[in-house]
Amino acid sequence: MTRLTFTAKAERAPDVWEFCFIPEKPVEYVPGQYARFTFPFHVADPRGKQHRTFTLISHPSEPAIRMLTRLEAPLSVYKQPLSALQPGDSMLIDEPHGDAVLPRLASTPLVFVAQGIGIASYISMLRERESSDLSRSITLLWARRSEDDRLENLIPGEIPGITRVDVRYPARLTTEQILAHTGPQSLIYLSGSQTFVETLGAALEAAGVPRERIIYDYYSGYTDL
Repeated sequence: MTRLTFTAKAERAPDVWEFCFIPEKPVEYVPGQYARFTFPFHVADPRGKQHRTFTLISHPSEPAIRMLTRLEAPLSVYKQPLSALQPGDSMLIDEPHGDAVLPRLASTPLVFVAQGIGIASYISMLRERESSDLSRSITLLWARRSEDDRLENLIPGEIPGITRVDVRYPARLTTEQILAHTGPQSLIYLSGSQTFVETLGAALEAAGVPRERIIYDYYSGYTDL
């Protein structure tokens, strides 16, 4: 476990907050990975869980560790002390992990599918694409409510080779829209609520997309749009 020092938080969209920490030593991770965040004291969680898992939206090249989460009332037992953090307070982070990362083969076309705050899964990877000399073809399909529009500020600006498709609620992102941007060699990443990810994943597999070309990354506890 690595100790983190909390430095600041900022509301990036209604009830969506970015938290920033400085680690006591460098934390090695790959863009797209997540980690477990734990308080250095006991939390009386009725489920017995002392940690929560958050995707790292920071890039490995920067000194800070940043993550994104919703803070909606009523706050859970875990999120009460999270929202009350003051500069200088501590948390602990375990070794980052996760398979929703960029493939080694740069020629592989990528399709990023996000629901709402699920866009967090791709922020660090898009920054990697922005700063890399390697040209990757990426299509980003983002289904969201209007209140999530401010999260746009966390996404890198115009990047050559990246196609955007925005789907605004109450419209629904369909399997057909995803398949329209998917080739035989494409990797499809799905990020959002468990219902969103599993429903789209099952539909894509039923449409003939091989299971090994779909990467699942759902957010426990978040409801469907």
